[in-house]
Amino acid sequence: KSKLPICTGIGRGVCVGMTKAAAIYNFWAGFGIPAYEENSVPSGKDAPEFPYITYQLITDSFGADVAMTASLWYRDSSWVNANAKADEISEAIGYGGDVIFCDGGSIWLKRGRPFAQRMGDASDTMIKRIIINVEAEYFSRD
Repeated sequence: KSKLPICTGIGRGVCVGMTKAAAIYNFWAGFGIPAYEENSVPSGKDAPEFPYITYQLITDSFGADVAMTASLWYRDSSWVNANAKADEISEAIGYGGDVIFCDGGSIWLKRGRPFAQRMGDASDTMIKRIIINVEAEYFSRD
């Protein structure tokens, strides 16, 4: 379902050479706009142009279910483009989730509740933000 290759090599059903962090990055980066872990978004003169995605990176080990969020950031006069991207992500995750592979196992990304929530920005009415809630169930070692 993700648009980017999940990993560079497969051995015994698990990805070889891709950390959990890299697998989650590849999922979010697979939607055609830049993706940044929320604590590493460039700022100042290096700040990204709209649109882009920010996401939480929370990892765990086998059997753990972790709630995470991602945000779609658009600067536009309407919600049309931001809503279309949220719909694309919704379709990729689907109702049964999307399994991505990493070193030592896999991560099952599922829809969180609520799945998508719109937010504006008081400092700039052109900024459109949609928060996407997901749950990640880890089937991997530490």
